[in-house]
Amino acid sequence: MASIGQRVGRAYRKLRWEVVRGGPGRTPRLLTVPTANGVLTFSNMDLHSAKGLYVQRAWELDLITRSMEFLRREGHVGRPGVDMLVDVGANIGMICIGMLKHGHFREGVAIEPNPENFALLEHNIAQNEMSDRLRAYRYAASDASGEVEMEISEENFGDHRVRTAQSLGSALMSEEGRRTVRVPARPLDEILRESASVDSKRIGLIWIDIQGYEGHLFRGARDTLGHGMPVLSEFWPYGILRSGLDRVEYAEIIRSLFSRIVIVDAAAGRFEERPASTIEDLFVSYPRPEQNLEIIFLPR
Repeated sequence: MASIGQRVGRAYRKLRWEVVRGGPGRTPRLLTVPTANGVLTFSNMDLHSAKGLYVQRAWELDLITRSMEFLRREGHVGRPGVDMLVDVGANIGMICIGMLKHGHFREGVAIEPNPENFALLEHNIAQNEMSDRLRAYRYAASDASGEVEMEISEENFGDHRVRTAQSLGSALMSEEGRRTVRVPARPLDEILRESASVDSKRIGLIWIDIQGYEGHLFRGARDTLGHGMPVLSEFWPYGILRSGLDRVEYAEIIRSLFSRIVIVDAAAGRFEERPASTIEDLFVSYPRPEQNLEIIFLPR
């Protein structure tokens, strides 16, 4: 439970945030604050993760801590020599820097396609003195090499998404009005093998947050995933459908790569394990655009 001083501090920073971020027509600027995830620089134009970092001075710390405790308890991480994290959709580095800061992994690879996020990711890695242990690569992890179109959120810099021509279902979150940029794309197998020169046997965990595009990543990561590391990923049915995969296609990808899934409730510290074959049922259980959850995928 937070102390009175901590609660007062958060309340003050919440009020201060309204001044720091500015109102309509605000001028873009960078803010730097010490957080539990490291010293992080971010834009005042991001009204989602930036607000969380400024007010709470932490980002998904419960999810990181409790998920790692679960994975260690169950014997999925912590083996000698398996000391590397791969963070896909790394944004500005909140997860990967935080993971290394708290000693969960010794080294890491961070993959982020958006140019603005990537510049801050590199800056944050450097200012936390991790450049020798945490390497960043600017790609969208996909199932083929080339370029992809990314639609840009002007308010939530963690909600930039790959746009595909085969999107299924209606755009219910005004995505089609977003500006877009072209970004380089490569299969994760190629990024890790050719760009990062990573021995996949050293990877202890792959952390993914790419707004529904995970099925395409999995298709391009079969060699890497064959080494048997767990994957912690956001599961967002609406985003998956928008990526051009229906629930049957996505479920088949998951069944081919993983044996079990674990539904994570970090706030309550609950982990519900079930067969990977049940992943299709979650599309029915979480049908609305705003509904998502965190899942740990356990290897075959």
